Amino acid sequence: MFDYFKNLTTEQSIYFYVAIFFSVVFILQTIFTFLDLGESFNFDADFDSDVDVDLGDTLGLPFHLFSVRGIISFFMVLGWSGFLLSKNGVHPVITFLLAFVFGAITMFLIALIYGLALRLEDHGTMSLKSAIGKEAEVYLPIPENNTGIGKVHVIINESLREVDAITYDENIPTGTIVKIVNVLNDKVVVEKIKKSEGEN
Repeated sequence: MFDYFKNLTTEQSIYFYVAIFFSVVFILQTIFTFLDLGESFNFDADFDSDVDVDLGDTLGLPFHLFSVRGIISFFMVLGWSGFLLSKNGVHPVITFLLAFVFGAITMFLIALIYGLALRLEDHGTMSLKSAIGKEAEVYLPIPENNTGIGKVHVIINESLREVDAITYDENIPTGTIVKIVNVLNDKVVVEKIKKSEGEN
């Protein structure tokens, strides 16, 4: 197997080292994501803001083509495709064109998947926002002063949902009827219903 990677031409070496470098970066990025350390390195935000191309208007999807994850995937696939094609005797120009196309397709698919995920997340947030002003029942106690997360049961879009909840008031025990006053990320902010409100 290792003989396959010996006696490389200059062209093959370039593709090979590009593939190895971006494969390592891709693996590290994936590990960071699963460990909840962030999707990539610290320069993500600045780099994204400079080169993002918004395809939302043309495709109706809220995603960006040139993200750090997409660019890493592009060069990883370009490197491996170019290396394998050149090792199998494909003409250098055709090798580069095919490798570029494969990399571009991968980058587009990454952007599409990421965009769809964001769309689902935004939809979930909008559903929670529709619950503002509604009453809910505490399922798991909610710690006081936003020191922890509890859970409430609330009806959203005619279905009963269990939602993470916080409060800026005192501790709220299980079974208490509360009012949803705000949405923070994927959690609802609740308050105890005052007696005057309950009577109304």
